[in-house]
Amino acid sequence: MTMIFRILSVLFLLLFHLPAYTTGDLPADVNASQATINLYRNLKSLAKNYVMVGHQDALAYGVKWRGDAGRSDIKDVCGSHPAVYGWDIGELDLEAGGVTYVLKAADIRKYVLQVYKSGGVNTISWHLFNPVTGKDPWADTKTPNNTVSMILPGGSHHSQFMERLDRAGAFLASLRDESGQLIPIVLRPWHEHTGNWFWWGQIHCSTDEYIQLFRFTILHLRQKHGLNNLLVAYSPYVGFNSAAEYLEKYPGDDMVDVFGVNDYTVLRRKETEKLIFSLETAAEIAAEKGKIAAFTEAGSNKLSSRGYFSRRLLPVLSHSDKTRSLSWVLFWRNAHDKHYFVPYAGHKASRDFINFVNDPLMLMQNNVPDLYRAWENVQEKITGK
Repeated sequence: MTMIFRILSVLFLLLFHLPAYTTGDLPADVNASQATINLYRNLKSLAKNYVMVGHQDALAYGVKWRGDAGRSDIKDVCGSHPAVYGWDIGELDLEAGGVTYVLKAADIRKYVLQVYKSGGVNTISWHLFNPVTGKDPWADTKTPNNTVSMILPGGSHHSQFMERLDRAGAFLASLRDESGQLIPIVLRPWHEHTGNWFWWGQIHCSTDEYIQLFRFTILHLRQKHGLNNLLVAYSPYVGFNSAAEYLEKYPGDDMVDVFGVNDYTVLRRKETEKLIFSLETAAEIAAEKGKIAAFTEAGSNKLSSRGYFSRRLLPVLSHSDKTRSLSWVLFWRNAHDKHYFVPYAGHKASRDFINFVNDPLMLMQNNVPDLYRAWENVQEKITGK
């Protein structure tokens, strides 16, 4: 009788107490925290009808300002912060409290917590300085280097890479809420690998070496640093010619949650069909694998493309069910008056951007509920649309 009772109890729990989720409703990390699972599911649900607006370093600085509490250039223009925020951890030096790529570690930590408490999404990229040369992440685009082979296990500079990876892991492990729980992050390592401008790029390592680097990085962060809060993005640069080419260096379903595309060139050049093909390809693959697709980096520096947002980008995002299924579009940062990717107060492109974010497809922070709660239907919680 005891055994029968146990079996019936288990069946009761399975039938009546556990949500009817499929494998595609779970992140790649089988040990993901509940908040990370909630974020993943809510992102997938929202992407059925909306694309969230994102901006790199939005809260930290903008054109002609830095560190103003509660400010962003996007909010100055249209009254709301973006829903998605990008940060970069570059070359961490935790002892000095700094991140040599733009922001200090303490500042990023502060902003990540602020975004989390607002219910927004934090994404983190990693422009890692070259562990072999010590120089910045950019590489000669015509002459191959062998940095990746030298930093993999057994390589001559593996220990130098491990020092940097452990610094990154320690920093990511410090991103916690007031109760000490890890804050979910979309981590986007080794991005734009299909280009040649980073030392991990297309001509600088083999397919096998890149996959080894990607998998080693994520497994080390999960296993040694206990990071069960990561949704991982794979984000080639725009311009691949097929799904097979997009997936050439794909590290595996157990590593990746988000299929991304980056573009700063083709839309600016009015090569609209090329961008549509790239985004639709990423969206198709994501749908087949039950994962998320996103426009992980975008923009036109100094907004040199007239009507970039409402007349160029919006028609791309609205083009098909596939492009409309993108979870977000992240614009690059506004650093100063010669390097900015969204309009600031008084800029002539402000009206174009306002028209863009006011489209029913787009979501800003003031429209989005807390994405870390387990909403039964997050669509019903959208406000102002």
